[in-house]
Amino acid sequence: MFQKLCSGHILSQQEAHDLMLDIASQKMNEYQLSISIGIYQTRHISMQELSGFKNALMDLSVKVGLHKPCIDVCGTGGDKKNTFNISTLSAFILAAAGVPVAKHGNYGASSVSGSSDVLKHFGYQFKSDPSELNYDLEKHNMCFIHAPLFHPALKMAAPVRKNIGIGTFFNLLGPLVNPADPQFRYIGTFNSKIARMYNYILQNSGHNYTIVHSLDGYDEISLTSETKLYTNLKETMIDNFDFNFSKLAANDLYGGETIADAAAIFLNVLQNKATRAQTEVVLANTALAMNCYYPNITLHDCIERSKDAIISNKAYSLFKNLINS
Repeated sequence: MFQKLCSGHILSQQEAHDLMLDIASQKMNEYQLSISIGIYQTRHISMQELSGFKNALMDLSVKVGLHKPCIDVCGTGGDKKNTFNISTLSAFILAAAGVPVAKHGNYGASSVSGSSDVLKHFGYQFKSDPSELNYDLEKHNMCFIHAPLFHPALKMAAPVRKNIGIGTFFNLLGPLVNPADPQFRYIGTFNSKIARMYNYILQNSGHNYTIVHSLDGYDEISLTSETKLYTNLKETMIDNFDFNFSKLAANDLYGGETIADAAAIFLNVLQNKATRAQTEVVLANTALAMNCYYPNITLHDCIERSKDAIISNKAYSLFKNLINS
């Protein structure tokens, strides 16, 4: 498959599946993997290739059977915006507000702080036993699934991805390959083409989903521009006025230069000490994810429930308890 890819061949779904198996089994060395990544930096990944890669990762993954319907809140990354950990914060606030969460995450490959980076910074011990994840879900209404422990192919590719330091086609796979296969998905993508591909892949999957792409390139609702939104029910545009929030600027979302910088913002949001802009962008994403899980609850009520989870200290308490579990 590697030779076909290098010759300019667009892989079929099965060929892409086989290429990912070669990566996972280390039949490709790090130089061949780097070349493969480089090829996808110079051309768009096709629908067939994305589907084949996804299917291979799910076939190879360590399965996680959870005991209640959950939502995953996950972005592709790769938007080069260096925001703070918005989706991870949304996960804790959702759980505190009563929405069960199975958060799939990883170390940052193209940003300072991925979800795994910030949780590790606070001392969280990643878990690989599904029974422990179910325990966390029952006790805290949330579990965290650290991707390298459940995806051998992602683990093999991690050093190469980190050394490259920019978003790669692996970023596109994360939101699609949660090994718990949660019924509900809230996904952010960094470009509109990928959002449309995700919509195509998920629309016949039986999942309830919301896919968002901010038109200025963020892989989440940024409140800096209009956002394209796809769900299993509709396709529409939304902006800051739909949340009754002010329009934000890029520097409002800046995550800092280090993991410690991102962690400080993380705590400030949970402790209701963050800037208005930081809190509102988290609330916007949390509310829309909640609306995905509970479509009969209005967006306004989802915002109010999310606010309450912060103001009441429920989200911060849940965070402390999960970190120390």
